[in-house]
Amino acid sequence: MPHFAYKARSAELQTIEGELVAETEVQALARLEDMGYCPVWVREKERAEITVARVPLRERIPQRDVTIFTRQMVGLTKSGVPILRALRTVREQSTNARFRAVLVSLEETVRDGRMLSEALSKHPRVFPQLYVNMVRAGESAGILDVILLRLAEAMEREEEVRRKLQAAAAYPLLVLAVGAVTVFVVVTFFMPKIAGMFKNVDLPLPTAILIGFSDVVRATWKWVLIPAILLVLIFRRVTSGGKGRMHLDRIKLRLPVVGVFILQADIARFARTMSLLINAGITAEKSLALSADTLVNTVLRAEIEEVRRMTVQQGRSIASGLKVAAHIPVYLQSMAAVGEEGGRLDESFADVAFYYERELERQIGILTSMVEPILILAVGGVVGFIVFAMMLPIFEMSRAIMR
Repeated sequence: MPHFAYKARSAELQTIEGELVAETEVQALARLEDMGYCPVWVREKERAEITVARVPLRERIPQRDVTIFTRQMVGLTKSGVPILRALRTVREQSTNARFRAVLVSLEETVRDGRMLSEALSKHPRVFPQLYVNMVRAGESAGILDVILLRLAEAMEREEEVRRKLQAAAAYPLLVLAVGAVTVFVVVTFFMPKIAGMFKNVDLPLPTAILIGFSDVVRATWKWVLIPAILLVLIFRRVTSGGKGRMHLDRIKLRLPVVGVFILQADIARFARTMSLLINAGITAEKSLALSADTLVNTVLRAEIEEVRRMTVQQGRSIASGLKVAAHIPVYLQSMAAVGEEGGRLDESFADVAFYYERELERQIGILTSMVEPILILAVGGVVGFIVFAMMLPIFEMSRAIMR
């Protein structure tokens, strides 16, 4: 049965908007009159809109879609387009069915006379608390377009850093995966057939080692694979939360190279979030709480939570609280102190975020240029050894025949 959207006035001259189900538009008008309303307009809802509204929202929405939505809302609100019309425009342009369902829900909430921040808060898996609080601050100050612009820029910067990290890790992982599969296939399937050619022959040491390794792998790989999978599942279960997760995160921070990347990425994210929130007029306590939630490493998150506790219960400054934290860099501590003294804490945090983002990019470039040739040489060396071990007996047999 068709769905109709309507706008009507009640007996008290209040404007009412909503939806109802009827067979025809005339029947929809009659139902409104029976309800005591004076219809202003009635229109049938699009089938695509109804279908989208029924799409389940349990599945995760890609962060990229939220970034594009924010950037589109910046342009529309900056041009003076009303929020409801802006949401409808963005929904019509969205290609993700799940995200269109979210936008339909936002439209319905805003159409009921509620604020955009309240509509966003109904979808915490799509719009985190940080996002909602920023939008709420923008609505209160009358600068929603400015806040949305800052959110879009921050999300784009974070996405750029994440993309560079993924790109830096993609090639080494691909080389390792291809190398491992190649060695496994050669040792498991090809080597036994070649080994049959060398029965009753004195094998060179490299060939004997390779054949012995091949026999061990073929006999045990199925029995090793199942316990390995179980160990991985148990490890993930133990480290998924609580003390196990914190212990693992503490170990990650102590790793020679990886720990630096983890620390710098989280510090950059924390500083960028603090800059946005303080600039939006959100209190230091709330800013610290929301910024701590953006941290991936639970050890750093606990330290920032301790800083927040000290600023609230003991009345200490943010800079003095950061100095107590064990893993917070001295540069961030100093910049926070300078920012508090000069009343430019948001700018200081923005400078810290910019510094660590650039530093992260520089180290990614250096590490990538070092790791790629090392991996190629390592994989090439292993494959070369296998080929050498396989061909060596053939060469020796050919030499013996020529004699």
